[in-house]
Amino acid sequence: MIDFDILFRKYAKDLRLFLARRVASPETAADLAQEAFYRLLRSDQAPDALDTRAYLFRTAANLAIDHNRHRRRQQTSTGEEQAIAEFADPQPSAERSALSREELRVLEQAIATLPPRGREVFLLHKIDQLSYAEIAARLGIAKNTVVVHMVRSLAHCRHALERHRDNAG
Repeated sequence: MIDFDILFRKYAKDLRLFLARRVASPETAADLAQEAFYRLLRSDQAPDALDTRAYLFRTAANLAIDHNRHRRRQQTSTGEEQAIAEFADPQPSAERSALSREELRVLEQAIATLPPRGREVFLLHKIDQLSYAEIAARLGIAKNTVVVHMVRSLAHCRHALERHRDNAG
């Protein structure tokens, strides 16, 4: 079993720097680094200790490529697509609204079942929109600990949504 906290302390900074050279902003780099750690955490076939760094950096590189492709696609949208979007009905369908409400209920339940500290960190970041540094200062914990709580909380919420979608579909 991989000790996630040790791995995070060991590789997070280098991973963020690696990603910052490949994407437009440090915030995006931090998000992609967090996603790489999340993918490692949820991986069924986690690499052994020697391959963990390579796995993280390979995952991060792929995430950066995907992010940049997506950004380029958004920037190169044609005038025709923009005209169609202007005439599109901005209201979601009744079915989409019902599905969104159900997924919101699932997320609320998932957040309610988070460990107290993880829930607190999650809500401070997602609802109060505090930065990780601000959360760390407010709670008197290390910024890396905040990130670990966020990664675990996000994994918990994603898992709950995936379970719900698997059962619904």
